[in-house]
Order: sequence, then structure tokens, then C-alpha cells
Amino acid sequence: MPSRQENTPPVIVDMATSAAANGKLEIAQRLGKDVPEGWIQTANGDYTTDPHALKKGGSLLPLGSDREHGSHKGFGLSATVDILSAVLSGANYGPWVPPFVAFLEPPTDPVGKGIGHFVGAMRVDGFRPVNEFKADMDNWVNRFKSASPVNPEQKVIIPGEPELEAETDRRKNGIPLIDEVVNDLNAVADKLSVTRLSTTLPQ
Repeated sequence: MPSRQENTPPVIVDMATSAAANGKLEIAQRLGKDVPEGWIQTANGDYTTDPHALKKGGSLLPLGSDREHGSHKGFGLSATVDILSAVLSGANYGPWVPPFVAFLEPPTDPVGKGIGHFVGAMRVDGFRPVNEFKADMDNWVNRFKSASPVNPEQKVIIPGEPELEAETDRRKNGIPLIDEVVNDLNAVADKLSVTRLSTTLPQ
């Protein structure tokens, strides 16, 4: 939830509850590279580094990837998301959720309607004065930022900070794209008779 404090960037936690988001698999597929072990499993439940395993009936592993690294916590987070987003709303849940990737067929026995979403909001002033909250959020951010990093060459970051820095850079220098993505976008552009991308920005 954005903290909307006064003097520091908002704290925004935006993450997948799997070890890695599906988008990272797609990037690896386009680049022809393997993915780290612990991201995905085969249809038989074996670890694999094949980024195409999802297309072959495999599945993304939960945050933590295995028990020794906290996969039960990732499963708990995933279960919470599924319950709030789907069971609560009457949408499809668990294995019945329609896939958002075109290469997988949707289930033939849906238990709900479509894909569910959950949006929650809390009024800060229902807990305490807003100005006090904002001041404490500033203090929270600054306290963490002042910690000594293990690697002196790397600064301490807060949730949302890398994305904010990336947004600032992209707005100034543009969005880097790999050739495969440019080709795909141009194919869609040709199909829809719209202007093609003229260049690939450096990675």
C-alpha cells in the first residue's frame, strides 16, 4: 500500500507470490536461456531450469521454492491471495483459474466466473491522525535507509524504490527492448495496420 508520506517515496510492495513471475520465464524463453533452479517444476513435480516447462504442464513454484527456504510461507501468501481474490468474489480459484497465457487451454469444468481480483483500502485516519502517520513513515524509511549495507557498494533500498528509479530512467532514456519483443510487437502492428517500432533500444 502506498504510504504517501511527506518527504520520502511511497513504500509499494508489488510482487508475485511465486518464486518468480511468469514474465521472467517469458524473457528467458525469448533469450533462449535457462532459469534458476527453484523457479519452476515439471508436470511430475521435479525441479527444472527449462523456461518452457510451464507449457508442458509444469507449474511455478511458490515463494521460497522449497520447504528449507520457506515455500510454506509462499504457499500461505498464495492461498490468501486466492481466497480473497477468487473464493470471496465467486470467481474461479486454484487449478480452475483461467490461464492468462495463450498457450494453455482454460479448464473445462469452471467452479466460478472468470478471474477474480481483490482491492483493499484502509483509511489511515481510522487508526491515527494522518500527519502523525506520514511523519512516522518518513522516519521508518529513513531509519532503514541509514542502515549499513553488507556490500558497501550497494545501498539499502525500500520496497518500490527500484521500480521508481526504473520509471525515472525509462521516462528519460526510453524502454529497452530485446529484438524478439520488437519483432512480436511489429507483427501485431502489421496485423492491426498501425505504425511499426523503428528501433531497438540498447539493453
